[in-house]
Amino acid sequence: MRSAATLASTEHAPGQQLEGAWVPIAASIAGSRVAVDELRVRYLLLEAGGYSIIDRSNHVVDGGRYLVNEEITPATMDIVGRSGPHAGCTMRAIYELHGDELTVCYDLEGGERPANMQPQADQLLLRITYTRAPILFS
Repeated sequence: MRSAATLASTEHAPGQQLEGAWVPIAASIAGSRVAVDELRVRYLLLEAGGYSIIDRSNHVVDGGRYLVNEEITPATMDIVGRSGPHAGCTMRAIYELHGDELTVCYDLEGGERPANMQPQADQLLLRITYTRAPILFS
């Protein structure tokens, strides 16, 4: 039988391990590498089921809510835009979390949720890998 301390250290609310500030370190569209400097994202902030995208000028350019399902493989994330260019849109994504590295993948054309991180011939998948980082606004 597990103690209360063990339960507290191993169990978490869905998405809790994703919370924090994330900095992009790699990206691809439809399998072709994209330079991270070409992305508008400086930080992806995930907190209490909400997300914000901070651009390189430290402005919030996109925001909304996210819902995750960690019980299936690959883990899924529904990204629901409330402000910015994705307001009113739901992007059905998959994600992988390995330590302090998070990879999120979704179809830019709003199609079906990707089955895996590799694009099919008819998919325009955006895949971004982030590393966890402190928020350093300058």
